[in-house]
Amino acid sequence: MKSIVIYFSTSGNTEKAAKLIAKETGSDIERLQAKTAWPTNFDDLAALAKEQSENNIHPDITTDLDLSSYDKIYLGYPTWYEKPPMIIDSFFEKFDLSDKTVIPFSTSGSSTFEITLPYIESMVKGSSIKLEEGFRANSETEITEALA
Repeated sequence: MKSIVIYFSTSGNTEKAAKLIAKETGSDIERLQAKTAWPTNFDDLAALAKEQSENNIHPDITTDLDLSSYDKIYLGYPTWYEKPPMIIDSFFEKFDLSDKTVIPFSTSGSSTFEITLPYIESMVKGSSIKLEEGFRANSETEITEALA
């Protein structure tokens, strides 16, 4: 099976995890980019994330991916307000993931991975996307154990 790591990161934590997962699994790797640049100031970023979440705003993605040759997608994101950023909703809307296996992973200073799972499950409900057990990817140890 051919795999790819697709991730969204603003602080670099999820990017670091994504690179390690790609290395450990021999996967290709791509970063999700939004049409509008994300604020670099934490307070402004938090305000934007909260506004998008509360108003169900799905930001446009400029990343163009041909996923036809991939069977497995490791999907990485930070946990914001106990759920994935709204760009993850955009990802599921923009790309045809029919019959793909998606393995989500998240980074968070305070939240477990499981808190984000209902949101990911709702994004794949009623589709042919196969959702595998995901994991929190805050450390090399967590990643290595999850991939074992």
